Amino acid sequence: MEETTASQSPDFESLLEQLFLLDYNQSAEIMKIEQQIYAKMQIDPNNIEGLITMMFEQNMLGNRSKSKALANKIWDIGGNISPYFEQIYIENLLNLGLVEMASILLKPRFEKLKENADEFYPVLAKFSVMTGNINLLERLSDIPEVYDDDELLFQFADVFRIGVYQEQFKNIQKLILENSADYLCSYEYNLYDDRGFPELEIELYVNFDDNFCSKIEDSLNAKIEAFWISSGRKPLRNISVVVKNIKTHEAWDGEED
Repeated sequence: MEETTASQSPDFESLLEQLFLLDYNQSAEIMKIEQQIYAKMQIDPNNIEGLITMMFEQNMLGNRSKSKALANKIWDIGGNISPYFEQIYIENLLNLGLVEMASILLKPRFEKLKENADEFYPVLAKFSVMTGNINLLERLSDIPEVYDDDELLFQFADVFRIGVYQEQFKNIQKLILENSADYLCSYEYNLYDDRGFPELEIELYVNFDDNFCSKIEDSLNAKIEAFWISSGRKPLRNISVVVKNIKTHEAWDGEED
């Protein structure tokens, strides 16, 4: 990002922490915090931490266009961002499907992985999953404390690595993003082993009604099935997609990706 000077305000961290405790359907409470964000930004409308906080809050409300505009404004202002706010900004970018912007910020973190894994692990892992990058997941798994905290994710990655299905995983994740990025307000994932092997469920949150969500979900899962048929490889069928209205998203605090 372009180097400029960004003023700092510790108050925005406390507002973010309040947002983290709210379910996304608590619109009235979210908008009360929005007013506090605006009030604190009267003195400095370009405060990076304030803009990142507002971006997260707009994601919660499903205001994708405004959140994306904030993403670009923050990018253009640039400057030094604390690691805490940088990882929240990257989280916001990934939730909007802006993986190319996120990749630029994450590149130096991957280059010094051990030094950055503690604070940046959630966005490093999410980026690796979203881009279908088994090699990056394998690098993360080499850090013992990280492996212990997310063992099922790395077992899932091993299924593709051992079976030489790396390209299939990357192409499926690319397919999912290409057919959903224009709608995304939040991107999450869950891992299960109920059937005796690790499975990945992608959760896409959009600001559309249940009927639209159902149509997009059916379309994406059909495209994944069609991909397996056309690939000429034995289908693994351990990746699925669910599409939900953003208001069904639970509080972010305590989530594990």
